[in-house]
Amino acid sequence: MIKSTKRLGFIGLTIAMFMGTLDSTIVNIALPKLMTTFNTNLAGVSWVATTYTLALAVFMITATKLGDKFGRKKLMIIGLLLFAGSSAACMFAPSLMYLLVFRSFQGLGGAIITPLVLPMGVELFGKQHMSKIAAIVGAITALAAAGGPAAGGFILEYMSWHWIFGLNVPIGLISLLLVLLFTKESFDETLVGHFDISGMLFLTISLTGITFGLLEGREYGWTSTLILSSFLAGIIGLIAFILIELKVSSPIVELNLFREKTFTSSCIIYFATGFALVAPAVIFNYYLQNVLNYDALHAALMIIPVSLAIAVTMPLATRLSDKISAIPVNLIGMLLIAGSLLLFSFITTTTPKRVMIVFSIIVGSGFGFSTVSFVSSVRHLPKSKTGIGSGITNASRQIGTCLGIAVLVTVLNTNISTAKSHIQNHSVAIINRKNLSPNVKNTAKSGIRQIFSSNDQKNVNYTSRQKQFTKQLKHAALNKSSLPRPKKGTDYRKLYDATFKISEGNQKINVSLQKLAGTTTTNKVLNNSIIALSDGTLTLLNGQKNMLEAIKLLAQRDELKSSLSEIKKEKNTSLSHAFSKTYVICAFLLLLCSPIALLSDKRQKKTH
Repeated sequence: MIKSTKRLGFIGLTIAMFMGTLDSTIVNIALPKLMTTFNTNLAGVSWVATTYTLALAVFMITATKLGDKFGRKKLMIIGLLLFAGSSAACMFAPSLMYLLVFRSFQGLGGAIITPLVLPMGVELFGKQHMSKIAAIVGAITALAAAGGPAAGGFILEYMSWHWIFGLNVPIGLISLLLVLLFTKESFDETLVGHFDISGMLFLTISLTGITFGLLEGREYGWTSTLILSSFLAGIIGLIAFILIELKVSSPIVELNLFREKTFTSSCIIYFATGFALVAPAVIFNYYLQNVLNYDALHAALMIIPVSLAIAVTMPLATRLSDKISAIPVNLIGMLLIAGSLLLFSFITTTTPKRVMIVFSIIVGSGFGFSTVSFVSSVRHLPKSKTGIGSGITNASRQIGTCLGIAVLVTVLNTNISTAKSHIQNHSVAIINRKNLSPNVKNTAKSGIRQIFSSNDQKNVNYTSRQKQFTKQLKHAALNKSSLPRPKKGTDYRKLYDATFKISEGNQKINVSLQKLAGTTTTNKVLNNSIIALSDGTLTLLNGQKNMLEAIKLLAQRDELKSSLSEIKKEKNTSLSHAFSKTYVICAFLLLLCSPIALLSDKRQKKTH
C-alpha cells in the first residue's frame, strides 16, 4: 500500500473510533428531551445511556479476541454496519423500549470497532509507528469522551434529538467505505487451538454483573437484592473466568500480559482517568444546567474548552513521551487533573465564566497528558498482542467511567440531600423571623418543603418548582387580610405611623362634623356645608385606609424580596458546597492512584 492510501484507511479507522467513544457521553445531555418525548421519568430514560455503556464495557475484550482469531478487518466491517444500522434504528425508534433495544446493538457495534482501531493501524504503518498511532487513538478517545456533552448541546440547539443518533449513519458509511478500500486484513498469528467459548461466557457474565451493579446501584439501592445478586454473579463469573483462562490453550485474556508492568500500570491509569472524566463531563454539566440554569447549548460551550485542551496538549505529550519516557508525562497528567478538580471545588454561583473556562482548560490539559497511558499500555507488547492489549485498556477506561458514575454521582446525591435538608431548615427559619402575614408565611414554608424535600435524587433541577413556588407566593402576597404593620425602625413604619395619626385626626374631625351637622338646623346653607365637609373627610379617611394597606403591602413585598434573596443565597451556597465536596473526593482518589504512573514505562538507559 502507498502512503496516501494508508492514511485514508487510518482516517476511516479514527472516524470509527471517534463515533464509538462519542456515543458513550453524547446522549446524556438529551435525556430531558427523551423524557418528554416518551413520557417517562428520568430513571426510565437513563437506560438509554446505560445500555450503550454496558454493552461497550462488556463486549469490548471479547470483540477484540474475535478479531484476533477470525480477522480484524472482517469484524470491523461487521461492527460498522451494526453501529450505523442500529444508529438509524435509534433515530426512528417509535418507543422507549425499541430505543433501548437498538441502543444495546449500537453499543455492541461500538464495542467491536473501538478496540480494533489500534491493531489495524499498526498493521497499516508497522510496529515502529505504534507510539504515534496509539497517541492519535488515545487523543481521539479522550476528545470524543469529553466532547460528547458539547456535541449533544449543539445538536439539541439546532436540530432534534433524533440527529444525535442519525449523524452516525452518513459518518459511519464514510468510515465503512474507507476501511473497505484502504485497510488490510490482520490476525494474531500466535493464537492456537479453538476459540475459548467458556471463557467468553464467564467474562461476559462477570463484566455484566459488575458493570450493571455499578451503573444501577443508585437506582435500585446498593443493598437491594438485585444489585447484590448482580455483584455476586460478577465476582463468581470473574473467579470462574480466571480459573478457565489458566487452563485453556487459547484464552480470551492472556493473563501473562499483566506480567508486563508497563501494561498493567497504564491500564490502571486509564481506568483512573476514565473515573475522573465523570467530573467535567457529568458533574460539572449537572452544575451548569441544574444550579446555574444554563441551557444545553450554553453548557456545551462551557465544556468545549476541555476538548480543545485535550486536542492541543496531546501532541505535546506524545513528543515528550517519546523523548523522556511516558512516566513523567502520565504523572503530570494525573496531577493536573487532580489539581484542576481541586480548583473546581472553589466554583460558586458567583464565579466568573472566564475562571471556569480556565479551570476547564487545565483539566483538559491533564487528560491530554494522561492519554499517553494508552500509548504506554501497548508500547512494550508484541505486535500480535496490540489488539487484545487495546481491548483490555479501553475496557479499563469504560469500567473506570462506570465506577466514576457510581461513586461520584452517589456522593453528589448524598451531598445534595444533606444540602436540601439544610436549605429547608434555614429557609423556614428565615420565613419565621420575617414580618409577613400568616397566609404568606404558610404558603412560603409549604413551597420550601415541596422544593427541598423531594426524594428524587437523580434530578437536581429546581427551576420548574421554583417558578410554581414564586407564582403561589405572589398570589398569597396579594391577600390583604391579616397584613402586619411594617417592621419598627423602617421608613415604611415611619410613613405608616404618620399616616395612621393623620387618619386618627381625620376620624375625630369627621365625628365632630357629624355631631355639628346634627345640631345645626337653622342655617340650611351652613348645615349643607358641614355635611359636604363630613363626606369629604369620610372620602379622605377611605383613601388613608387604602394608603395604610398599600404601605403594609409594600413593606411585606420588601420583606418577601429580602427573604427570597436570603434563601437563594443559602441555596446557591449549599448546593455549590455539595458539588465542591464531590470534586475533592475525585481529586483525592486520583492523587492516590498517581504514584502508579512511575511504573507506566521502562526507564530509558543513558547512552554515552
